[in-house]
Amino acid sequence: MRYIVVAGLMLFALPIRAAEIAREPGSDGIEIVSVTGTFNDGDDADFRKLAATIDRAVVVLNSGGGNLHAGLEIGRAIRLRGFATAVPPDALCASACALTWLAGSPRLLDDTSKLGFHAAYRLINGQASEYGAANALVGAYLNQLGLNDKAVFYITSAPPEGVEWLTANTAATVGISYEPVSVKAPEASDQGKPMPHDPMSTTTAFYSALAAADGEAAAALVVPEKRGKGPFNEGSIHTFYSAMSMPLRLTGTTLLGADEVRVSYEYETDKGRKCRGRADVHTIYLYGRTLISRIKALDGC
Repeated sequence: MRYIVVAGLMLFALPIRAAEIAREPGSDGIEIVSVTGTFNDGDDADFRKLAATIDRAVVVLNSGGGNLHAGLEIGRAIRLRGFATAVPPDALCASACALTWLAGSPRLLDDTSKLGFHAAYRLINGQASEYGAANALVGAYLNQLGLNDKAVFYITSAPPEGVEWLTANTAATVGISYEPVSVKAPEASDQGKPMPHDPMSTTTAFYSALAAADGEAAAALVVPEKRGKGPFNEGSIHTFYSAMSMPLRLTGTTLLGADEVRVSYEYETDKGRKCRGRADVHTIYLYGRTLISRIKALDGC
């Protein structure tokens, strides 16, 4: 069991949080299903269970991504049920979330929404796959959705570093059709609202992902332009943190300012190297959520 020390108190560390999946009535008999937060293994089962009870829905997405398998399976459930998908104004939907959005019929996107694709990465039987192998899974999914070759090539050629943002011109060129959110998305009281500014929760979730060697979940909490780079590379995270005789344990978190958190942690590698380290985690409030922008290690590990 991992523990976190906050303001001198010993607390249980929470596991990596699943995405929040909720429903509420919309208008004209169309319900709104919101999927918010990092996609994790098992979210697809929760979504399918909920979707089976709904006839017509718009699925509102607000996520930085996460588990690729969950994103693809949620997308398949959306296509099977004939649901629409929408990214609300000023919201982020990237990586696995963007692939889920593609399954909507119709797809809805606001001019201020940020929807982006990132080179596919996932774990298969506990092993990190090559980008090419993961993209083959994505390509099969895109073909199931009926996307044309230009769209499939565009999506599976997304960069391994950073995010390829979908623009109206690019969408028209490659044949990814969508409509403005205002056209068909029914109004609802709580959907699409920005998440609270919370550096402590984001930082804790990030280090929980490192402890689990979950590169996808960790990268979903990082500013999109830095994904796949250096310490934020999904494959590198999995390779390094899965090779531990004592997994990373977060031992302390202290809020240093409005956007900065100091963490302390410890781990031991399979080669016997022990670390008791600290780092300053810089965050930024962007796209209606708190994301990690930079990490400065203070003790060499």
